[in-house]
Amino acid sequence: MYGMMKFIMMVMFMNLMVVWNSVIMFYYNLCYLLSFMLIFFYMNKDVEWFNIMMSLGCNYYSMMLVMLSFWILGLMFMCLNKEMGEVGLKLVIFINMLMVLIMFFLYMDLILFYLMFEISLIPTFFLIIYWGSNVERVSAGYYMMMYMLLISFPLLVYIFNMYMYLMTMKFSLMVMLMSNYEITFWGFLMIYMAFFIKMPIYLFHIWLPKAHVEAPVYGSMVLAGVLLKMGSYGLIRLMEMFYKIGIKYSYIIFSVSIIGSIIIGILCLVQIDMKSMVAYSSVVHMNLMLCSLMTYYKVGILGSYVMMISHGLCSSGMFFMVNLYYDRSGSRLLFLNKGMVSNLPTIMMWWFLFCIMNFSFPLSLNFIGETLMLMSIVNWDLAMVMYLMLICFFSSVYSLYLFSYIYHGKNIYYENKIYNSSLKEYMILINHYFPLFMFMLNLVLFM
Repeated sequence: MYGMMKFIMMVMFMNLMVVWNSVIMFYYNLCYLLSFMLIFFYMNKDVEWFNIMMSLGCNYYSMMLVMLSFWILGLMFMCLNKEMGEVGLKLVIFINMLMVLIMFFLYMDLILFYLMFEISLIPTFFLIIYWGSNVERVSAGYYMMMYMLLISFPLLVYIFNMYMYLMTMKFSLMVMLMSNYEITFWGFLMIYMAFFIKMPIYLFHIWLPKAHVEAPVYGSMVLAGVLLKMGSYGLIRLMEMFYKIGIKYSYIIFSVSIIGSIIIGILCLVQIDMKSMVAYSSVVHMNLMLCSLMTYYKVGILGSYVMMISHGLCSSGMFFMVNLYYDRSGSRLLFLNKGMVSNLPTIMMWWFLFCIMNFSFPLSLNFIGETLMLMSIVNWDLAMVMYLMLICFFSSVYSLYLFSYIYHGKNIYYENKIYNSSLKEYMILINHYFPLFMFMLNLVLFM
């Protein structure tokens, strides 16, 4: 019964362990151990909600995302090394971030859910401000905070408004009581906008490429891997409460997202910075996922859920690989990193795998998620086929362009240099790819 509480307490006490034990290997091994424990718990689930206690509860949607949080944070711990300095402080920030993420995915109380949604910004903000690479990191951090805080504040006001009417904050009771509650279009925007911006929806996506480009590698990994999924998880949570108003106005969000995906797909093709291109490709996937959620079909929500897991691992792996090239060549620009087949041939296969997974090539979990999403969108409106064809086409074009530009051609800047990869870097890449492949072979977990 106290299962989830045990996990949170374990993570909480990891903070105290940092004082005596700053061996990084201990922390990432612990994260992987907890992920595997959760998989074994999850494999014999037979009820909708379980481990309910003290406003915490685990259900179908939160379980895999908690596992994803443990896994991505484990990979972030692996990215640290003693030479970077301030390891203890980074460990504390990572551990607290992990705790906030787990509590966000497990809370069944709306106000605590909102609180964790906002608190998760603080460690991310510090990661960007303190350990970002360029001078623009301050403006990137402020951009992110302003977008998130200003647009999610109306949600807080609306939560208290609902509390005055319903006299409860519990999700389960609110679902039953919300059927009589009238919501206007502005109410719909107040509720949903906070989550749309976290995803982020097109037109409000400017903070994401800025934050990604300025963040250190572990900041980008957690931002792409888990923090973007908080928006879509929040939508899934609130959709069952506000389904009437959601169905009424979903076509507006649908239109913005599908056009946004196409425009940003084209925008990816003109990027000269690798990190910026990967960040914009995240926006394409997230907007497609939002379209799929807004159909309100079971298969659409399932496809979005599979996409959350697969995109979290795939984009995190791509950001890590961009950082590998950045460490070697000192630049993230495409034309300074071309011809890597002669400079860094050892990880060519991994770069190819992540690039093809980025456009949902078969034999990856992304393919399953995108297929389910396309099924639901086409079922919602057959006219969307043309738009979806364009999105899939642009996704494959910029992903293959990214691979071929970096590994082919001739590099006149670093002509005779050969770079080596460490065993730890291979291990991080394998740990990104392994769950994607294994979940694809065991899709019964998503049933």
